[in-house]
Amino acid sequence: MREPQVHVAIVSGDDAFAARWVAQLTACAALERRPPRCDFQFLAVASGADALRLAQDDGLLQTLVVDATTLPDSATVLPALAARRPEVDIFLMPAGDAHPETLAVELLHREDTKPAHLFRQVVSALQRRARTPFADTLRDYVYSAKDAWHTPGHSGGDSLRDSPWVADFYELMGEHIFNTDLSVSVQTLDSLLEPHSVIQEAQALAAEAFGARHTFFVTNGTSTANKVILQQLVGAGGKVILDQACHKSVHHAVVLFGVEPVYLAASMNTRFGFYGPVPQEVVLGAIDAHPDARLLVLTSCTYDGFRYNLAPLIRHAHAAGMRVLVDEAWYAHGRFHPELHPCALDCAADYVTQSTHKMLSAFSQASMIHVADPDFDLYRFRENLNMHTSTSPQYAMIASLDVARKQMSLEGFARLQGCLRIAGQLREGIDRTGVFRVLTLEDMLPQSLRDDGIRLDPLKLSVDVSASGYSARQLQLALFEDYGIQVEKVTHNTLSILVTLGSTESKVLRLLNALQALARKAPGARADGVTRRGAAGLPSLTDFACLPREAYFAPADRLPLQGAGQGPNAALVGAVSADQVVPYPPGIPVLVPGQRISRGIAVFLCDLYNAQSGIEIHGLVEHDGQPCLRVVQGLA
Repeated sequence: MREPQVHVAIVSGDDAFAARWVAQLTACAALERRPPRCDFQFLAVASGADALRLAQDDGLLQTLVVDATTLPDSATVLPALAARRPEVDIFLMPAGDAHPETLAVELLHREDTKPAHLFRQVVSALQRRARTPFADTLRDYVYSAKDAWHTPGHSGGDSLRDSPWVADFYELMGEHIFNTDLSVSVQTLDSLLEPHSVIQEAQALAAEAFGARHTFFVTNGTSTANKVILQQLVGAGGKVILDQACHKSVHHAVVLFGVEPVYLAASMNTRFGFYGPVPQEVVLGAIDAHPDARLLVLTSCTYDGFRYNLAPLIRHAHAAGMRVLVDEAWYAHGRFHPELHPCALDCAADYVTQSTHKMLSAFSQASMIHVADPDFDLYRFRENLNMHTSTSPQYAMIASLDVARKQMSLEGFARLQGCLRIAGQLREGIDRTGVFRVLTLEDMLPQSLRDDGIRLDPLKLSVDVSASGYSARQLQLALFEDYGIQVEKVTHNTLSILVTLGSTESKVLRLLNALQALARKAPGARADGVTRRGAAGLPSLTDFACLPREAYFAPADRLPLQGAGQGPNAALVGAVSADQVVPYPPGIPVLVPGQRISRGIAVFLCDLYNAQSGIEIHGLVEHDGQPCLRVVQGLA
């Protein structure tokens, strides 16, 4: 494995001083033998403006040594550097006693500090970020090859390895998937339920990397993370303001904890089948109209990449005494590149949930909860978290969270530079087909959001296939079956493509080649303009007859979804849903318990059910081979 390259910049207006330090630090690096073994390169930077440019462009930059005594603009440059590259270590030689106490910097005396001493400090800071305390301990334990007389029953894979029936599964999964699957009996690996050593340290490093006061690892997804936070803040009931297009897990929490929801109707782009953010004036108005609400829940960014302008919304909620939860399941990468700023924690959100596995390098189900709430009750939170956490967590998943944090801290910027470049190549190449095109924010944004400062995550590409004559589902299947390519999701006329840390130039080449071939064979859009079945517009939010918890636990009847032919059952219109009905992906409910069923909702569900689009519909009940909905008895 090659040594990683590390750039260290000496920022000083004194050219002779900077040159001398570069030479002496380079000599120190040549003698260094401690891990991590790195290829150090020291750079002389003459001004604050040059340092900002370097931070913007250099993915190998890990450390800045700032000589503020020679930089008249250091008071403005230092906060800008910390905001642009928050993961980079900053060592400051202050001018006298003046230094920014709010910034995480190490202080050095310009005259007293020796290059050898500074180099040791630089390496120590790098070593700290490079530590993966839990993953390292897990690796060391596995390599020590202890005999297992404890759970799990496969005992490091020994139950499968020599079996004539299931040894093939052992070979498929590999040795380490089994010997890293350990038990709470191994005390050196700490406890996820009550961490006090390596898991605690790993979570502290994650909090530092992601900009939180506290971070907690979650091994059963952001769905559980959202429920834990609602239990923390409104577990005994209370009023919550939430975006209709929140993930299904938030709506589940509303039922679990008897919450009184104030649902805010999501904006909709019915042409392409996207739910968008709630208009800013609607969110602000709801905060004013419901001063007794205890929590505001928003999703940013969405599955399709929409990002709220969060700062004014969070400020308004805080002024009203509300806490704010931002579901950032799709935006764990936002902290690590200036083109993606600001993320929710930058905007002062109190609680942020992230699916570390969605865009970063963690295993599926691996998520994090980040907390910045100044009134956070740690003891109560741990009890709430433990109610939802297995007492037998998957240790490889915890290790993957530790490693994903390390990667973003040390090379997140550089990796995201590559992702942004790949996203640009895909946009250009897909548009060049002349048949498929990548939608812009202007294409996707509903009119009601034009002045709300909404932004689009550039790593989520929505491809309009309307001009091809294919449905999105047909293209999804063709890409998979003929070219070995799996996309993220589809609407009736769009494909969603995610650019992640694992995207490569080879994958770009294969995807563009496949889309070019499909474009050449495309039949073209229908001249009559008839919309294909399954493209019914997204249904609007309807009113509520009762609280979701009351509806979910009330006596209910089953009514068929369809009436004569494949049309909707007229008896559903006006009935009250007892269940949450969720097309998945993206996991946004069309109905939640207590909501009245409109004809538009019934038509939408019938069209979706019959479209064979590959989208699951959670909440439909199959009875005698027919799809049914549960509706509350006696409410209409």
